[in-house]
Amino acid sequence: MKIKPANAAEPVLIVHGGAGTISEDRIPGKLRGVTLAAQVGYQTLARNGSVLEAVEQAIRIMEADRFFNAGYGSALNVEGDVEMDASIMDGATRATGSLSGVRDLLHPISLAREIMEHSGHNFLIGEGLHRFAVERGFRYLEPPGQLVTQYAQDALDDWKASDQRYRSGEGGTVGAVAIDANGNIAAATSTGGVTGKRVGRVGDTPIIGSGTYADNRLGGVSLTGDGDIIMKVCLAFDVLRTAELTGREIQPVADELLDAMSASLGGTAGLVAVDGAGNVAVAHNSLHMSWAYQRGDTVAYGASKDDFFIQPASDAAFFQP
Repeated sequence: MKIKPANAAEPVLIVHGGAGTISEDRIPGKLRGVTLAAQVGYQTLARNGSVLEAVEQAIRIMEADRFFNAGYGSALNVEGDVEMDASIMDGATRATGSLSGVRDLLHPISLAREIMEHSGHNFLIGEGLHRFAVERGFRYLEPPGQLVTQYAQDALDDWKASDQRYRSGEGGTVGAVAIDANGNIAAATSTGGVTGKRVGRVGDTPIIGSGTYADNRLGGVSLTGDGDIIMKVCLAFDVLRTAELTGREIQPVADELLDAMSASLGGTAGLVAVDGAGNVAVAHNSLHMSWAYQRGDTVAYGASKDDFFIQPASDAAFFQP
């Protein structure tokens, strides 16, 4: 996909809503969700200049949207429960916050940021994660199970009735990357994982360098797709590092590394990225990946491989829930 270069100091925020195969009846909901998230994140960026706040707010929009596999709408594990992973990274300091296996919390991405800023560690799980969240004032949903949607339950039932091979389905993992006028970059990713996963399974999303990476010098990336494969090749970091070492633009590097991963290990994936100059990349070798970004007064978006639609950011249609 050919993306026009950005002006060096022009802020941009880009999001994805997951790589996979999306049924036609769900594409409009995906596009509404990603365009709204891109606009909310960009408005946050324009208002206070914080790339961390911008990516967090963009992710929160999608975590609250039943069309995405994150927060409300997350995929279910084999026992029918929601277990979520998330990560966030500050490109200025390379500070990170990651979590795995959290249940009954609508916004895991906010807890990931709290881990980054207040835990003294990079990654929390299990009882320690739960205690930290309570200490920091997070509220778990009561009674449990409120994040389960009918769509997710039907997907699990279909999986159980099948040969029960792992598959990404329509995806739905969400991610965001932003750059401000000073070249500060942040990236974040949140997911419910894969339908029918074992209890305690962890994919690429919370693994820094695999599902998420940000460095002001190199850029920022958020991944989606077959996480058990993505995490074997550290794809987020590899895209940025390869672009740096070869002096090439991030878009063709991303396309090539996605295809190389699939050729050697199987599976499919997708990503959104911003380089240190503010140029964006959208790449996926899955059939679909919903994505959107805002730069200035324009929002670009798409879901299929060759999609590249543009609308004014003021278009009220983007704000339909």
